Amino acid sequence: MRENLFFASGVDIVVLFICSWLLFRHGKISIYHPATTYLVFHVFVFSARILFLTTGANFFLGGQIDYFTEIEAHEIIKASLLADVGFISMTIAWLWEANRRVSIVIRKSVILLDENILKLVLFITIPIGIWGVFSQLYIPGFGKAQINFGAWSESSYLQNTQNWLILSCLVIVFKYGFQKYSLTIIGICLFILAFQGQHRYRVLSPCLFLLFLYLHRENKKWLSPRFVIITLIGILVFLPMKYVGKLIQQGASTEDLVEFASEYRESLKIGANADFSFLDMYASTLTLIDQHGEYYYGSTYFTLLFSPIPRQFWENKPSLVQWMTDISTPSRNLKELGSVATIYGESYANFGILGIIFIPFLFAKYSARWYYKILNTNAQSANLFLYLCFAAMVIQVYRDGLNAVFIFLTIYNMPGFFVYFFSILKQKRA
Repeated sequence: MRENLFFASGVDIVVLFICSWLLFRHGKISIYHPATTYLVFHVFVFSARILFLTTGANFFLGGQIDYFTEIEAHEIIKASLLADVGFISMTIAWLWEANRRVSIVIRKSVILLDENILKLVLFITIPIGIWGVFSQLYIPGFGKAQINFGAWSESSYLQNTQNWLILSCLVIVFKYGFQKYSLTIIGICLFILAFQGQHRYRVLSPCLFLLFLYLHRENKKWLSPRFVIITLIGILVFLPMKYVGKLIQQGASTEDLVEFASEYRESLKIGANADFSFLDMYASTLTLIDQHGEYYYGSTYFTLLFSPIPRQFWENKPSLVQWMTDISTPSRNLKELGSVATIYGESYANFGILGIIFIPFLFAKYSARWYYKILNTNAQSANLFLYLCFAAMVIQVYRDGLNAVFIFLTIYNMPGFFVYFFSILKQKRA
């Protein structure tokens, strides 16, 4: 069956080429259009991975752990082809929105981020954010505070305060521009967050937000060659960041880090690197859904209703990916693995192949419509602010599914969302 991987890889390359050409030629996209992020995601997760498999790379964790049996070629082929179907569906939606926007006339008044609301919210979130950094995070050169939070140590409410300082500073940059003092604080926060050994999005999302904001303010659609080089270097640093952070916290020497770099490269060859195996995880998810024998018909999104309830008050509260736990088996334990379903796996779990066609289509359609609404809006627009927050985290939607929209725009981004929400509320009541 491995030779059939060549067929799937060939189909993917053709789909990637045609869809990319159509989007760049007719999609009116820019670097902060949702399609651009998806193109990067698709190349990294699907195209590159299946190409590596055709050249002899091992399937993910084949026989290396007892709770995840080796993926088979036919699973990869099915997953890749369905991802291409979803890609085509989203491309159609993006092109549709690009060619209808000329007839859209926005007559509503623009709501701006309210300065008084901003000051009030940040007066609360900045001190809490400073406390969150020094009470919970590892500080290079100083270590980590030994504070026992008991049952609340795993609470997202507590953990998210670690991000409040940098997120508050992002709101300040949006409102008042790229001032040295706020950028300095952001730089210090990014430096600290880079050493935590987990949650790389906490470094990625602020960087993307600042990049997109800068380009929007400068009325630029694409990166300059200098920024392209910086971005490529950033990607090389970003990928192993989680593992390097853990090693440094454990007191690793320079020799240990050099040895890790060699092991990281070797893990790519033997199929043990999770960063380059999202396709394998997604393929396994499709197989388990088929074995489960029934679809969820949208109920995977219902867990969002329970997410505000602290688990300390409801020990058996369903997780946001409870469906992945439900379909797992002893030989394919997605929860134990920490598996990634992608937007396609989640869509397939709800409505099968029809889900892969229509759910990504609708997401692409309305996210693109949002993009076109902010192109020529006021630089202080509340809608623009929230869109840039969305654009900075949309890769998490492609990676984890639609639940990520709510999680990353509201729960993770509490300081920014509070400023946005109360600014809207104040204007509506005026």
